[in-house]
Amino acid sequence: MERRTRSRNQRRFTADGGLEGRTTMRSTLNLLTILTLGILILGGWRVYADARQEDRMISIARIAKERLHSEIRLRSALDGNAVTTQGWVRDVPIEWFHPVPMNPWFESTDRPWLEVAAPRDGRRREPREIAISRPDQAAWWFNPGNGEVRARVPQLATSAATQALYDLVNH
Repeated sequence: MERRTRSRNQRRFTADGGLEGRTTMRSTLNLLTILTLGILILGGWRVYADARQEDRMISIARIAKERLHSEIRLRSALDGNAVTTQGWVRDVPIEWFHPVPMNPWFESTDRPWLEVAAPRDGRRREPREIAISRPDQAAWWFNPGNGEVRARVPQLATSAATQALYDLVNH
Protein backbone atom coordinates (compact mmCIF):
# COMPACT_ATOMS: atom_id res chain seq x y z
CA MET A 1 0.00 0.00 0.00
CA GLU A 2 1.39 3.22 -1.07
CA ARG A 3 0.93 6.17 1.15
CA ARG A 4 0.11 9.32 -0.67
CA THR A 5 0.59 12.75 0.69
CA ARG A 6 -1.38 15.67 -0.54
CA SER A 7 -0.40 19.25 -0.47
CA ARG A 8 -2.90 21.79 0.70
CA ASN A 9 -3.54 22.99 -2.81
CA GLN A 10 -4.58 19.57 -4.09
CA ARG A 11 -8.26 18.83 -4.02
CA ARG A 12 -9.98 15.48 -4.04
CA PHE A 13 -13.37 15.09 -5.58
CA THR A 14 -16.03 12.79 -4.23
CA ALA A 15 -18.18 10.44 -6.28
CA ASP A 16 -20.98 13.01 -6.60
CA GLY A 17 -18.61 15.59 -8.03
CA GLY A 18 -18.32 17.71 -4.88
CA LEU A 19 -15.21 18.50 -2.95
CA GLU A 20 -14.27 16.15 -0.12
CA GLY A 21 -13.90 18.89 2.52
CA ARG A 22 -17.34 20.40 1.92
CA THR A 23 -19.24 17.75 3.84
CA THR A 24 -17.08 18.37 6.88
CA MET A 25 -17.62 22.11 6.55
CA ARG A 26 -21.36 21.67 6.05
CA SER A 27 -21.57 19.43 9.12
CA THR A 28 -19.67 22.02 11.13
CA LEU A 29 -22.00 24.81 9.97
CA ASN A 30 -25.05 22.69 10.75
CA LEU A 31 -23.70 21.97 14.21
CA LEU A 32 -22.96 25.67 14.83
CA THR A 33 -26.44 26.60 13.62
CA ILE A 34 -28.06 24.07 15.92
CA LEU A 35 -25.94 25.22 18.88
CA THR A 36 -26.75 28.88 18.19
CA LEU A 37 -30.45 28.11 17.90
CA GLY A 38 -30.32 26.14 21.15
CA ILE A 39 -28.61 29.00 22.96
CA LEU A 40 -31.19 31.49 21.65
CA ILE A 41 -34.07 29.26 22.72
CA LEU A 42 -32.54 28.75 26.16
CA GLY A 43 -31.93 32.49 26.54
CA GLY A 44 -35.49 33.26 25.47
CA TRP A 45 -36.83 30.70 27.90
CA ARG A 46 -34.83 32.27 30.75
CA VAL A 47 -36.18 35.74 29.94
CA TYR A 48 -39.71 34.33 29.78
CA ALA A 49 -39.27 32.43 33.07
CA ASP A 50 -37.86 35.53 34.80
CA ALA A 51 -40.79 37.63 33.58
CA ARG A 52 -43.25 35.00 34.81
CA GLN A 53 -41.51 34.92 38.20
CA GLU A 54 -41.79 38.71 38.48
CA ASP A 55 -45.47 38.53 37.50
CA ARG A 56 -46.04 35.91 40.21
CA MET A 57 -44.34 38.08 42.83
CA ILE A 58 -46.44 41.10 41.81
CA SER A 59 -49.62 39.00 42.09
CA ILE A 60 -48.60 37.61 45.48
CA ALA A 61 -47.89 41.14 46.75
CA ARG A 62 -51.24 42.42 45.47
CA ILE A 63 -53.15 39.56 47.09
CA ALA A 64 -51.30 40.00 50.40
CA LYS A 65 -51.91 43.77 50.28
CA GLU A 66 -55.63 43.23 49.70
CA ARG A 67 -55.78 40.72 52.54
CA LEU A 68 -54.03 43.17 54.85
CA HIS A 69 -56.35 45.99 53.80
CA SER A 70 -59.46 43.81 54.22
CA GLU A 71 -58.50 42.89 57.77
CA ILE A 72 -57.82 46.55 58.58
CA ARG A 73 -61.25 47.55 57.19
CA LEU A 74 -62.91 44.79 59.22
CA ARG A 75 -61.10 45.65 62.47
CA SER A 76 -61.83 49.35 61.94
CA ALA A 77 -65.55 48.59 61.71
CA LEU A 78 -65.65 46.34 64.79
CA ASP A 79 -65.98 47.65 68.33
CA GLY A 80 -63.06 47.26 70.69
CA ASN A 81 -60.27 48.72 68.58
CA ALA A 82 -58.85 52.20 69.01
CA VAL A 83 -59.61 54.17 65.85
CA THR A 84 -58.62 57.57 64.49
CA THR A 85 -61.13 60.37 63.98
CA GLN A 86 -61.31 59.19 60.37
CA GLY A 87 -62.42 55.74 61.59
CA TRP A 88 -59.31 53.65 60.89
CA VAL A 89 -57.51 51.52 63.47
CA ARG A 90 -54.46 53.22 64.96
CA ASP A 91 -52.31 50.10 65.06
CA VAL A 92 -52.23 46.79 63.21
CA PRO A 93 -50.91 44.00 65.45
CA ILE A 94 -49.33 41.08 63.66
CA GLU A 95 -51.44 38.74 65.83
CA TRP A 96 -54.48 39.57 63.69
CA PHE A 97 -53.04 37.46 60.89
CA HIS A 98 -52.52 33.71 60.62
CA PRO A 99 -50.49 33.39 58.45
CA VAL A 100 -49.00 36.85 58.25
CA PRO A 101 -49.39 38.47 54.80
CA MET A 102 -45.81 38.59 53.57
CA ASN A 103 -44.35 40.91 50.99
CA PRO A 104 -42.73 38.42 48.57
CA TRP A 105 -39.57 40.49 48.19
CA PHE A 106 -39.02 40.80 51.95
CA GLU A 107 -39.97 37.62 53.77
CA SER A 108 -37.39 37.92 56.53
CA THR A 109 -38.81 37.88 60.04
CA ASP A 110 -35.96 40.16 61.14
CA ARG A 111 -37.47 43.09 59.25
CA PRO A 112 -40.32 45.17 60.73
CA TRP A 113 -43.44 44.01 58.93
CA LEU A 114 -45.61 47.17 58.95
CA GLU A 115 -44.91 50.87 59.35
CA VAL A 116 -47.78 52.98 60.64
CA ALA A 117 -47.65 56.53 59.30
CA ALA A 118 -47.24 59.35 61.80
CA PRO A 119 -50.30 61.52 62.57
CA ARG A 120 -48.69 64.46 60.72
CA ASP A 121 -48.76 62.30 57.55
CA GLY A 122 -52.51 61.68 57.84
CA ARG A 123 -53.21 62.89 54.30
CA ARG A 124 -50.39 61.02 52.57
CA ARG A 125 -51.47 58.39 50.08
CA GLU A 126 -47.95 57.03 49.52
CA PRO A 127 -45.07 56.42 51.94
CA ARG A 128 -42.14 58.81 51.84
CA GLU A 129 -39.89 55.92 50.78
CA ILE A 130 -41.47 53.47 48.34
CA ALA A 131 -38.41 51.22 48.12
CA ILE A 132 -36.55 49.41 50.84
CA SER A 133 -32.93 50.38 51.03
CA ARG A 134 -32.23 49.69 54.72
CA PRO A 135 -32.83 46.59 56.86
CA ASP A 136 -34.86 48.58 59.42
CA GLN A 137 -37.57 49.55 56.92
CA ALA A 138 -40.93 47.79 57.02
CA ALA A 139 -42.20 45.82 54.04
CA TRP A 140 -45.71 47.32 54.37
CA TRP A 141 -46.96 50.85 55.05
CA PHE A 142 -50.32 51.82 56.56
CA ASN A 143 -51.76 55.29 57.04
CA PRO A 144 -54.44 55.35 59.76
CA GLY A 145 -55.40 58.85 58.65
CA ASN A 146 -56.95 57.63 55.41
CA GLY A 147 -56.74 53.82 55.48
CA GLU A 148 -54.16 53.50 52.69
CA VAL A 149 -52.05 50.33 52.65
CA ARG A 150 -48.98 50.08 50.43
CA ALA A 151 -46.40 47.41 49.71
CA ARG A 152 -42.82 48.55 49.49
CA VAL A 153 -40.67 47.20 46.70
CA PRO A 154 -36.95 46.49 46.33
CA GLN A 155 -34.64 49.24 45.14
CA LEU A 156 -34.01 48.56 41.43
CA ALA A 157 -31.31 49.86 39.09
CA THR A 158 -33.15 53.10 38.33
CA SER A 159 -35.71 55.15 40.20
CA ALA A 160 -38.04 54.89 37.17
CA ALA A 161 -37.91 51.08 37.31
CA THR A 162 -38.53 51.14 41.07
CA GLN A 163 -41.50 53.50 40.61
CA ALA A 164 -42.91 51.32 37.82
CA LEU A 165 -42.75 48.20 39.99
CA TYR A 166 -44.29 50.09 42.93
CA ASP A 167 -47.14 51.27 40.72
CA LEU A 168 -47.75 47.75 39.39
CA VAL A 169 -48.04 46.37 42.90
CA ASN A 170 -50.03 49.17 44.53
CA HIS A 171 -52.32 50.61 41.85
